[in-house]
Order: sequence, then C-alpha cells, then structure tokens
Amino acid sequence: MTENIQADIDAVNHIPMVSTLLEVICRTTGMGFAAIARVTDTKWVACVVRDEINFGLVPGGELKLETTICDEIRQSGEPVIIDHVLQDVQFQNHHTPAMYGFQSYISVPIFLKNGSFFGTLCAIDPRPAKVNTPEVIGMFRLFTDLIAMHLNTFEKLAQSENYLLKEQKLSKLQGQYNRELSDANAKLQQAIEAGKMGTWSIDPVTYRVTMSDFIKELFGFPLNEEIAIERIVEAMDPEYQQTLTDILTDAIRNHKDSDIEYPITNIITKEQKWVRATGKLFFNEDGSASEYSGMLMDITERKLDEEKQAMLAAIIESSEDAIISKTLNGIITSWNQSAEKLFGYLESETIGKHISIIIPEQRLKEEELIIGKVRNNQRIDHFETIRKTKSGREISLSLTVSPIRNEQGKVIGASKIARDISERKLSEERLKNYAEHMEIINTIGQVISADLDTQGILQKVTDATTQLTGAAFGAFFHNQINEKGESYMLYTLSGAPREAFEKFSMPRNTDVFAPTFNGDGIVRVDDITKDPRYGKNSPHKGMPAGHLPVVSYLAVPVKAKTGEVIGGLFFGHPQPGIFKQEHEQLVAGVAAQASVALENAKLYDEIRVLNARKDEFIGLASHELKTPLTSISGYLQIIERGLAPEDRNKNFIGKALAQVNKLTTLISDLLDVSKIQTGKLPLSYTKFNLTELVKDVAEMMQPNYASHKIELQYPEMPVMLNADHQRVEQVVINLITNAIKYSPGADKITITVTSDNEKARVSVKDFGIGIDKDQQERIFSRFYRVENLASHMSGLGIGLYICHEIIERHKGEMWVSSELGKGSIFAFELPVNA
Repeated sequence: MTENIQADIDAVNHIPMVSTLLEVICRTTGMGFAAIARVTDTKWVACVVRDEINFGLVPGGELKLETTICDEIRQSGEPVIIDHVLQDVQFQNHHTPAMYGFQSYISVPIFLKNGSFFGTLCAIDPRPAKVNTPEVIGMFRLFTDLIAMHLNTFEKLAQSENYLLKEQKLSKLQGQYNRELSDANAKLQQAIEAGKMGTWSIDPVTYRVTMSDFIKELFGFPLNEEIAIERIVEAMDPEYQQTLTDILTDAIRNHKDSDIEYPITNIITKEQKWVRATGKLFFNEDGSASEYSGMLMDITERKLDEEKQAMLAAIIESSEDAIISKTLNGIITSWNQSAEKLFGYLESETIGKHISIIIPEQRLKEEELIIGKVRNNQRIDHFETIRKTKSGREISLSLTVSPIRNEQGKVIGASKIARDISERKLSEERLKNYAEHMEIINTIGQVISADLDTQGILQKVTDATTQLTGAAFGAFFHNQINEKGESYMLYTLSGAPREAFEKFSMPRNTDVFAPTFNGDGIVRVDDITKDPRYGKNSPHKGMPAGHLPVVSYLAVPVKAKTGEVIGGLFFGHPQPGIFKQEHEQLVAGVAAQASVALENAKLYDEIRVLNARKDEFIGLASHELKTPLTSISGYLQIIERGLAPEDRNKNFIGKALAQVNKLTTLISDLLDVSKIQTGKLPLSYTKFNLTELVKDVAEMMQPNYASHKIELQYPEMPVMLNADHQRVEQVVINLITNAIKYSPGADKITITVTSDNEKARVSVKDFGIGIDKDQQERIFSRFYRVENLASHMSGLGIGLYICHEIIERHKGEMWVSSELGKGSIFAFELPVNA
C-alpha cells in the first residue's frame, strides 16, 4: 500500500457502503465510536469514522502509536476484544484508557493479500460492554476481509491509472472489481442480518415501502406481500405512532436524516420488541429526492440490558453502602456516590487508581489476602477492617468482597461493598470500656472494702485511679487536722516520690483547689495553666519552682454520706488534654466506694477501741470478782464442815456452794476470754494419754448427770498427745456439758476417741434439739447464742468460743455437724506431736 496517507484515506472512503459498515458495528456492539484506521510505524490515522459519543476524532485525525496497542496487534496478528478495559491485564500498565476515557475496546487487524499490515478496524466506548463473543469476532473478521478485498482492488485500479495501462486492461480490472464488489455486498448483507439488522426504503413521492425479509419477520408481516406504511405505524406502540409519522414527514420534506428508537409488537406472536431505525434521503442527478432509505435494527437485547444496567446503576448509586469494583491488580474501575461520601474522593479521582489509596500502610497485606481469595473464586463476607479517607482519617468498615466473572466464568476482578461501622464500633468500644470500668470499680471496691486500715485504703485508691486515668501522678489530700493543726495533709501519693511534695506547703483553698475542698464538684481542665483561676494567689502565682509539671488537671472530692468532705483526689500530667469524661466517671465511682470504705475503717477503729476497753473492763472485773468469791467459797466450806449431818442448814450451804462454783466458772471463762483477746492465754504442753483424759472426765461427770448415760468408744491402744492437759480437759468438759444441756429429751450421749499417726480426734454426739444450718457457722463466735434457745437456756455464749480458741491455739480444728431435731456432733482434732 502506498505511504501516501491521504491516498489511503481516499481508498478507504471509496469502499461502497463503508459508512453503513461502521454503523452496523456500532449498532451491533453498542459501541459509540467506530473507525477504520491506517497504522504506520509512528502513528494511527483515522480514515473513516462514526462517532456517536463525541470522542473527538475525525477522518485524518491522528494518535501517536505509543498511545495505542496497535503495535501489539500488528505483531500478534490477532484481534483484541475487551469488555472492561480497566479489568484486563493487557491494559494494566497502559495509560490509554485514562487518557481517552474508554472502557470497552475492539480492534481487529487489516492485512492485505500481500501480507502487509494496513491498519485496524476498531470500536470503543466509555462504558463497559459485553462484546467478547464469537458472533462479534466473526462479524469483525468478515468486515476486515471485505475492507481488505476492496483495498486490494483499489490498489490494482490505482496502479493501472498510474502506469497508463491500456483501456482493455482497465476494463478488465473494472469488471473484476464489480464482481468483487457484488460479492462484498452479498457478504455485507449477510453481516447486516447477522447483526440483527435489515434495510428499508420509502419512495418520497408515493410513500411506497420496501423492506428486507428480516424487518418483515420482525413485525410479523408476510414475506411475499408489499407492506403499506400505515401497517408499520399500526404495529408500533401508540405512544410513538405520531412521533414516527412526524419524523418521517419532516425528514422527507426538509431533507433531514432520521434516527429513532421505538417499541413494536409482532402482529402474529404479540411479542414486543425494541427497534432502532436510521434513515437518509438520497437524490437524483437533477436534485430531486429519489429515495429515503436506511436500516432498522432489533435492539431488544440492548434495551433489556440497558434497563438492567440502569436498575443496577440506580441500586448502586442509591445504596447507602460504598460499592467499588477493581481489577485483580487492584485498579479501581467503579466508584459510587456513597463511596464518594465515605472516602471523600470523587469518582474521577479514583478510576484507574490503585485501591491502596484508601488502605492504611499497616494494612496493605490485607489486600493481598483479599485478592488471593478472590482469585480462587472465593467470597469474603463481613470482613471488619480499617480504611482511610482522603483526609487521612481512619474509619472502621465491614467489607463484603465478591469475584467478578466474565461470560466464560473467569474471575476478572472484585466487587467490594463497604459499610461504615464506625458508630457501631464506637458503641461497642464504649460498652466494652463501661464494662471494664465497672469491673475495675467493683474490683477496687472489693479490695478496699476488705481493708480496714485508712492508710491502706487510700493508697490502693490513689494507685488504682492514677493508673486508670493515665495520670503522671496522683495524690490524696486528707481533710484531717494533724498534730501541727494543719488540714489537707498529703496522705498518699502515686507515680512520684513523696519528696516531690514534701518541700512544698500543703494546698490551700485557692481558686483552683477550693471547688474540690468545698465539695462543689469535679474539676477537669485540659490545660490548667490557661485556666482563668490559675496563678492568682501569692507567693507563687501558679506552681512553685521545682514542682512536678502539671498541664492536664483533674480533681475529685471524696465526700462522706453526710456531705462532709473527707479529702480530694488530685491528678496531673505534663501534656494537655489527657483526662476525659470517662475518667471523671471512673474516679467518681472509686471515690464513692472509697468514702464508704473510709467510714467503715473509721467505725472499725472506734469499735476496736470500745472492744479493747470492754476486754480491759472484763479482765479487771473478773479479777476483782474472783477474789471475794474465793473468800465466800472458803467461808461456806468452813461453815459446812462445822454443821452436824442432821442440821437442815447443811443443805442450804451446799446449794450456796454450788452456785458459788458456777459463778466461779463463769468468771474463769470471762478471764479466759480476756486472755484470748489480749493474746495472753497460756498453754502448758505435757505428754498424756487422751483416752485416759476423756475416761476420767466422763467418770467425774457421770454422777452429776443421772439423766444421761455417757457412752465411751475408744481404741485399745493409748492415744498419746502433746498438749495442755488442763485446757484439753476444759474443752471436753464443755462439750459434754453442752451435749447433756441441749438434749433434754434424750437419755444418753456418745463420746468417741480415734487417732492415726498424725492426728487425734474426739467427738461428742447428742440426740437433742440440733442447730439450724445458717447458725452453725457462727456457733463458735464470742457471745453468740443460738437464737431459738436464748430465751430459755442459760449461758453467756462464750464456752464454745473458748473451746474453739483453745483448739486453734494447739493448731487443731474444731467443727460441728448438726441436723435440726435430730441432734449434733461437736468434734475436734489435735496434732499428735505439736
């Protein structure tokens, strides 16, 4: 082919019905731009163009070869047909789509008979299209063959003119051209019908209509009949009938081209179709109108597809979720309005860009994971992650990622639905923080409530709240008068050495501290140095030199139930804005619990003092009472010995002695209680046979308790024990006495002695009234008496307490097992070698 570009353009334009050929391409594929181009070593030149989308190229328009993929097409000799350019690997690193704004692309090479590369037949559109089908590929190959045939014939004719061949050769070539042209027209008609198109014409004078069989079949007309224009109009949707009539009339009268889309109904099948009719007025040599003709194409599938696409687009655009599509290489290919709102990028700013523009650097590996699953045809549901906006702000998202497949089922990209879950995450975080804070407060409450030492309570509170608030240091100033008469003493400190405060005077009721010490409420300031209350008092006018740096400031009063201010918790940090609303709530919660704990500690101290005084009084009173009782007992014994056996006063003296002995025992018990409380109960360890001790006590007590038989069960071997003989005997006597006392309706008790290599056990079983389970735990408490027996059973409630203390001081154990109405078993164990 000649290197004269203009000659090549002329050659292409001489191809019969070349414009119709491009129209067929656009109508069949839905592409908005089609062209036949000459391609040289340096450039792409448009020869014939059909432009329905204002692409901007006209015949003679040029593109640099490097901005196209024509060189690759020339080398491979294969067509390139792509439904979605931005999702295809051939264009991954190519800037042509971004430069010219197209997404669907068809380009088929044109080779002449001598094997030389002429150019391409191509079509493009800014929208994705479904054109990669065998039918479309076959049609394009047919068209390129037609074009090549015409160009070859034109080349021969041109050569004959250039070299002035004889008239007969030119005639021969012209005949050959006409035959080839006839063949080409036949092939073109086949291509037109394959593209669901037909031809029609109207006589502008008579309005006689002729049409191809394809159109007749489409309307349901008989193939062998001539069809009046009125029948065509009647087959149309009534809404479009007048419009079509007006357009045709106007086109014929005013010599205009026509282009209209409208629905029709097949008169036989009643099936509705959509068609597109294009028409052009042709003229005779004298200028009169000869024919108004054109093409009609079945566009039903396109209309249905457009409806689906429009509905899908409407759904996508109206969705509150961001919907994004991308290639397998991460190139963004679509971006809906919600994505614009969510990420702050306009669609024009993202199409063709990599998805990493919205992924934080530390999460880039997630994209590899997601794409890996998509490549394997896997869907990802509700993947929660973090992405970033145009401004750099990070947002929490829930992603659903699905593979995008082409018609062959091959995965070519991914669709992402991104839902903003920032509010939900924030709520979850708040709920989690609230639960954690409540748990912390409860834990702190349990810890401080278990402590009855004021210093310990306040130190735990200060340490915990300093940690909770993230303060650099925290302190508790106690509203307590010290020996110097000073109030608001530094009681506890956390996060800083005590020396950091001791060189400064205690805080006063300045404007900053007054709200806390007066109990007016919590004070939280992001920067205390900028607060209007700061720096108003002499001599420091702010913080003293050398003071710990304080910018963030938080102070919480600790108040008693009465409203009295116990003190204040103060927190500081050298950076601004550290303390938040949640810190106020946390510290206030802990402060309330601390207040209760401090009151409990105060009450405990008061009770401890009272108990100490009481124990001191009991000890003193017992000593004072024991001396005269001893004298009374002695005098009564002397009187008793001096009385004759028959003297009736001797019985009264005996009863008086028994009461004195009972009183002496009670006083001894009170003395023991006093000794136990002061830790002065002496134990004298000796080695003895426990079995013999129990037998001796039973034999001694049996005559005094004729109502009950004391049964003994013990091993044959001696049960040797290293303990205080007198105190163990005291325990056994007390248990036997209680067993008989609290089983008035029974006639026996059972004492059992057992032992192993390490421990010896004594149990006393009665068959009496028993003890409620809820009272058994308190039965060994000091001065405790079983509630339902207190009114009619004598006693101070100290006997079992003394027994329990004696056994525990021997490093033993004592317990009770009882069932109401069936009796009780009191038992103790002592180590054999204490």
